[in-house]
Amino acid sequence: MKKRTKWILLSILIVLLLLFGLHRYYVYILQDTWSEEKTAIQQAKQQSGIVEVVKTWKSVWDDVCWVVQGNNEAGEELIVWLPANGEAHEELLANGKSESQMRSIIKETLPGIKIVRLVPAIHDREYVWELFYKEKEHYYYQFFRFSDGSVLPDKFTMPNR
Repeated sequence: MKKRTKWILLSILIVLLLLFGLHRYYVYILQDTWSEEKTAIQQAKQQSGIVEVVKTWKSVWDDVCWVVQGNNEAGEELIVWLPANGEAHEELLANGKSESQMRSIIKETLPGIKIVRLVPAIHDREYVWELFYKEKEHYYYQFFRFSDGSVLPDKFTMPNR
């Protein structure tokens, strides 16, 4: 083999090893989160009527809380809050506001913002949608009731970096 071919093969091998190492590091970092999510899904299926899971979120506002959205046997959409220190709470999505409905309400209520994250959560023992957004150069947290999408008075400003 030519010297040039050896260097090319060695370079390819090093790049492949580096990519494999990065992949393993990524899996190592996220395996705890994936494990928690699986546990939350199993818990939701056992403690509520969910038979098919559509989406999951993790909220960490007051306490750690996993929220699972899915369908029951009748095909109705459900959302289940699973607080770390408490009982599961199940609601029909029809009795509250969905994520897409909340995005429409937010667009009307707070025009010109950039939504960073929108997750269902528990705030002051109330089931809410937690909005983290950017307006101009500031970041804010705002809460909306799950039941009707109304704005809660608490608004938290994040300090500038």
